[in-house]
Amino acid sequence: MTRRIIFYSASLLLILAVCLVFSLCIGSVPIPPGDVIKALTGGGNARMAGIINEIRLPRALFAILVGGMLSLSGAILQALLKNPLVDPFITGISSGAAFGATCAIMAGASGLVAPSMAGAALAMFIVYRISISSKTLNVTRLLLGGVMMGSFFSSLIMLLNALFSKDLVKVVFWLMGDLSNIDAGLLPYGVAASLAAIIAAVYFANDLNIMTTGEDEAKSMGVKVEFIKALYFIIAGVLTAISVALSGVIGFVGLIVPHVVRAVTGPDMRIMVPCSFLAGALFLLASDTIARTVFLPSEIPVGVITGLIGVPVFIYFMMKGRA
Repeated sequence: MTRRIIFYSASLLLILAVCLVFSLCIGSVPIPPGDVIKALTGGGNARMAGIINEIRLPRALFAILVGGMLSLSGAILQALLKNPLVDPFITGISSGAAFGATCAIMAGASGLVAPSMAGAALAMFIVYRISISSKTLNVTRLLLGGVMMGSFFSSLIMLLNALFSKDLVKVVFWLMGDLSNIDAGLLPYGVAASLAAIIAAVYFANDLNIMTTGEDEAKSMGVKVEFIKALYFIIAGVLTAISVALSGVIGFVGLIVPHVVRAVTGPDMRIMVPCSFLAGALFLLASDTIARTVFLPSEIPVGVITGLIGVPVFIYFMMKGRA
C-alpha cells in the first residue's frame, strides 16, 4: 500500500512540476524554460524574473492550491455520501460563499475573502444543523439540505443582481471562477489549511474505507461513525469555502477529477486523498494556463475551461458506466 501511494504521488508530482514550468513559460511574453529555471533560483534577467516571480508564479500556485482543495473535497464527499454525482458545490457551501462575496461586491468592499468565508460558514452551519436527526448526521438530509441551501443562496444572489445591476458584470465574472486577481499574502494560509486537511483526511482514511461497507458494519468494527461523518463534512466544507473565497466558483474540478483518480488508483481513500489533491492541482493549473493564453491578449474565466473539459469527460464516464 505504501509503495502504491508513493508511486502514484511521485508520478503526479513529476507531471505537476513539468506542467508548472510549461505554464510559467507561456503567456503574452514567451520565456524559455532555461530562463524560467534561472528566475526561480534567483538569477537570470531582472525583467523576466519579475514576470515569473511576481505575476505568473503566484497565479500558478493559487491554481494548484484551489484545484487540489476542490478535488480533495469532491473525493471526500463522494465517499462520505456514497454518491458519485456529488461535488463540493452540492452541499450549498459554495453558494453561501458566493452570496457573501456578492454582498461585498455590491457594497464596494476591497476584499472578498472574509465575506466569502462568513457566507460559507453560515451555509455550513445551517446544512449541518438540519442534517442532524436523533443525534446522528443523516447523509440523505445533508445532501438534500445542501441542494436546498444552494438554491436559496443562488436566489438571493439573483435578487441582489436584479436590485444592483451596476455591479452585475463583476459579480458574473467572479461567479465563473477567476484567478486573475489574487492576493499572494493569502497563499501561506491556504497551504496551511490544505496540509492540515490532508493530514486529517489521510489519518482517518481507513475508517472512511470501512464505512463504505455500511454504518452498522463499521460500528461493529469499532469505527466512531458519527465523529468520522462530522469530521469529513467539516474538512470538505472548509476546503470548499477557502477555494471559493480565493477564486470564485470553479465547477467540475471536484466532480470529474476524483472519478479519473478512482479509475486509476481504485477506491481506497488512503490513496485517493493525496492523489485527488495532486490531480486536481494539475487539472486546474492546465485549465488556467489555457484560459489565460489561448485567447491572448484577452483571457477568459477559468471556470469556462473546466466546464468545457469537464462535461465531455463526465458524459464519457456515464456512458462507460452504462455499458
